[in-house]
Amino acid sequence: MLLSVFSPLWFILFAADAVLVVAFTCLLKGLDLKGKTKVLLALAVFNLLYWVFYKFMLSKDPTFDFQLPLELPFHLCNLNSMLMIVALLTKKPGLLNFCYCFGIFGAFLALLSPDPAFVNIGLFSSVKGYGYWLYHHILIVQSILLVSTGFYRPGYREVPKSYGILLVLYFGMFLINLTLRKLTGIPVNYLYTFGMPGNPALEMLYKIIPVYPLYLVPALLPMVPLCFGLVALGRLSKGCKDTIHS
Repeated sequence: MLLSVFSPLWFILFAADAVLVVAFTCLLKGLDLKGKTKVLLALAVFNLLYWVFYKFMLSKDPTFDFQLPLELPFHLCNLNSMLMIVALLTKKPGLLNFCYCFGIFGAFLALLSPDPAFVNIGLFSSVKGYGYWLYHHILIVQSILLVSTGFYRPGYREVPKSYGILLVLYFGMFLINLTLRKLTGIPVNYLYTFGMPGNPALEMLYKIIPVYPLYLVPALLPMVPLCFGLVALGRLSKGCKDTIHS
């Protein structure tokens, strides 16, 4: 089976995510906060190292045009992978909320609209299959586990903080994009602060607000109610006595 959006294998991988979430949740059920931290931290470190391995293998793939300035860890999912480790170590509710909500959203959007180079391929036929797709699925799993294991119980008051973190990252990436473009001459475009040619939705947004990077801010607003929805789902479980609350 080939991997593409809404293909049978695409749905099978999401079903595998559900199985892994249930399995890990059951395995960690009897652990205290310290024990859960160790397991979740190990998973977060593994996925970050897996990303490094995936990019290294991608750089060796003759069918992929690998340019280092375009492959730095500045996409939303990569930023989330790094912040996940910080959140687990510091146990800051606002940062945990960001990793929970935008880890799920960011990875899902990446799986919903992958670059053409990563579609219509077998999962294990090349690094473009197992590298790209498994990395994002692991990110979804570890984001859900923050809540399903009782490690963290999300709160509504943390949603504005999470959105604030997203905005800081977005405008920070705009400055990084500007710097890298000037230094390398390559059209670096992390978090799409400079639009996405050929994408009708982003092109329409730029017509409404023809200023980079402000054009994308309206598209970020719907994420607020979506975050509230994820928080509502996460609050169905009350957690344990040592669960982190906002």
